Amino acid sequence: MFDMPLRFRLLLCLLVLSLLTVSCNGGGGTSGSAADPGTGRAAILLTDRYEEKITDHQGQVITSAKEIWVTFSKLSLKPEEGDWMTLFDGPKNKSVDLLSLHGKTDLVALADLPPGRYDKARLQIEEAWFIDSDGTRHDVIVPSHRVTIQFKHDLVIHAGDDTEILFDFVPGKSIHLIETGSGKFILRPVVRVRLKGEEEVTEVVKVEGKISSIDCDAHTLTLARGQGDPITVHLEEALFILKGGAFHLEDDDHNEAEKEAAQVASCKQLQEGETVEILGTADDQGVLHASLVRFEEEAEVTHRIEFAGTLLKVGCDSQTVRVTFSGGEIDVSLGVTTKVFTDDDKEIAAEERCDALKKALQKQIGVEGTVEANQVIATEITLPAAAPTVRPTRLEGIVQSITVNGTAATGFILKDASGKSYTVTTGNQTEIKDQNGNTLAVNQLLNHQVRVEGPLDTQTLPNPTIAATLVRVLS
Repeated sequence: MFDMPLRFRLLLCLLVLSLLTVSCNGGGGTSGSAADPGTGRAAILLTDRYEEKITDHQGQVITSAKEIWVTFSKLSLKPEEGDWMTLFDGPKNKSVDLLSLHGKTDLVALADLPPGRYDKARLQIEEAWFIDSDGTRHDVIVPSHRVTIQFKHDLVIHAGDDTEILFDFVPGKSIHLIETGSGKFILRPVVRVRLKGEEEVTEVVKVEGKISSIDCDAHTLTLARGQGDPITVHLEEALFILKGGAFHLEDDDHNEAEKEAAQVASCKQLQEGETVEILGTADDQGVLHASLVRFEEEAEVTHRIEFAGTLLKVGCDSQTVRVTFSGGEIDVSLGVTTKVFTDDDKEIAAEERCDALKKALQKQIGVEGTVEANQVIATEITLPAAAPTVRPTRLEGIVQSITVNGTAATGFILKDASGKSYTVTTGNQTEIKDQNGNTLAVNQLLNHQVRVEGPLDTQTLPNPTIAATLVRVLS
């Protein structure tokens, strides 16, 4: 099966949630706290990283995409206790070209959410297609037209707090070529979710192994991964794909024509001892919630494995690293052919590999490799992005001191409710207003509580720096 490794990122709410600002705020802007003091405000951020080449699983270029279009119609979150809560529902046929978002980082919408813990998200996708480099359109089949995202760590919304949620679409693991000569593609989205400045609340795992037990009525199977404890897999939302390209989703009852056109693949065709490839998200108990189950025709001596985890230890002499994996830890061997890449796909020289890995300790890395004789051998490791880029931010806090250059006030030091300090710079572009909308000077802000808006740079020392575009006095 071919994959499309397009390594850009997308906040999936890009168009559908931009309408929430109008519906929730009566058409006003995106600044301000939650309208209801009993709710928390979720700020939706948008970003991407561009890669237009479409390759097969061996890295051979098939074509290049000029446009990739996806139509979203609904977004829901599920509280840990309670029913699904719809954040957006319609209008239909609202489409977006994912590649057009290259280089953007922006605050695009705000939504008021009841406080509490949320453990799942669900997206409704009506259709998808892409335009290749020759201008030819390729329709992408969307079985079931929805994807459910299981969180490993609950997404927590606090009353009165502002929270920034990033939905990270991973098309390189989501669009698959049907290998029957039909030239058709299917979409099974893989989505990562994280809060700004924190680790992901999802853990996307891809693993291959043998089925040690299976119960289709209970929608579960147990997978032997070759090393460590077996993995429990839930199949309620799984899409089953044969190596030849046939597909079937058990709850897909509204697209019979597609099912009739392909040899049906389902849970009932799985057997103990059979080798399968599973892609999904892990919860905090190490249970894998499958999004995609792919049948292998023959058991292989070596099995591919792909996952993301926190780098715990680097052994330069032993050429091993220890990484968190599916609720536990796993040792990964580095061979002479192992390649280490930065987040923007630049390969790190072999002599610099160890130092680069040490700098990534306690950060999340991506691992691809094989399992041979109960040992994971890495073929590729992807390091995290070097510190966050400048991005729009809104903060509230107390002005602790005024920064002066010569005789001119150039900014101030802001301390937020958690005690963290920020350096705020002001200039001719900065708008400073009191509660009545009157213009103030910087030196009038001392000891006042203010709200600051502007791009945040977390790389500066001793404090992160905000280049203020707006300062509003709150009290």
